[in-house]
Amino acid sequence: MTVPLESDAGQVPPGRRPPRSGKTVRRWRIALALLAVLLVALGADAAVLAGRVGQIDIDLSGGPGDTDGRTWVLVGLDSRDRLPAGADATAFGTPDQVPGARTDVIVVVHQTDAATTVFSVPRDVVVRTDRRPGRLALTWLSGPRATVDGLCQLGIPTDHVVSVDLAGFAAVVDAAGGLDVDVPEPVRDPSAGLQLTRTGHQQVDGATALALVRSRHPEHLVDGQWVPAPVDPDGRATAAGTVLSALMTQVRSASLRPWRLQSVAWAASGALATDPDTSTGDLASLARAELDGLRVLPVGDPLGGTIARLPTADTRAAVAAAGLSCDP
Repeated sequence: MTVPLESDAGQVPPGRRPPRSGKTVRRWRIALALLAVLLVALGADAAVLAGRVGQIDIDLSGGPGDTDGRTWVLVGLDSRDRLPAGADATAFGTPDQVPGARTDVIVVVHQTDAATTVFSVPRDVVVRTDRRPGRLALTWLSGPRATVDGLCQLGIPTDHVVSVDLAGFAAVVDAAGGLDVDVPEPVRDPSAGLQLTRTGHQQVDGATALALVRSRHPEHLVDGQWVPAPVDPDGRATAAGTVLSALMTQVRSASLRPWRLQSVAWAASGALATDPDTSTGDLASLARAELDGLRVLPVGDPLGGTIARLPTADTRAAVAAAGLSCDP
């Protein structure tokens, strides 16, 4: 059957384009002008954001580094110099009562072409600083180099180090629109400012997310009474990893809403500090990393009557299995 040809009205011979109207040309010029302005604005915005990121006084260029991929060390600093907005100082202590900054959270991200490995390092593991044993949490008091060297004693090299303080962490969570967490049972910790009386999936703000990370003495509601939760030496490290993973998921979802992404970028740039060789492009690649499957680095049980814990053969095996080594 022969299909009748349609009218060629409005068509032109192959190889020729219809002439553009003056209105079309003007639209293209306006679009190109707007695109140019947008690119300039984005470039200026990136420069402003980069200028807001703090700098950690450390030189990693001569260190052992990661020969297979690169290793990020993310440090959550517990400092009383800058508390979250609206925080009650009595729940944190003053800078005079708690001077300096401690490494409250240490998360290691090892990236290779094949996979990304993520683990949370217990802050109470014992390393040596100035030839004296002490908890990893206290190494930052002697400077960031002491923390990097302490991790190296565990076999963990450092290519990039990023720190965030209490106020900054809470601000980033709020800018991201809060976090979705699963609360299996009511929990509180007055010393950390934690109070979650509902169970199930729920959204928490920055202050509550921070309280989840800082909680050391949680209590659960049992038969209408608040009772101490079972002691879990890895509880804090596990909570830190869970909250960080949820935050990264929330940040990635913000990329679908440019206004939210801008808010997150602004809050993060004012909260973070990095080593001098880490660029905003490096940070962007880290933000895209998948942090699922985070686990706690195994270390020994708390030494009798203390919170200090020693590295073990399992510690060394886990580090080696991740493809990490701090040998020169």
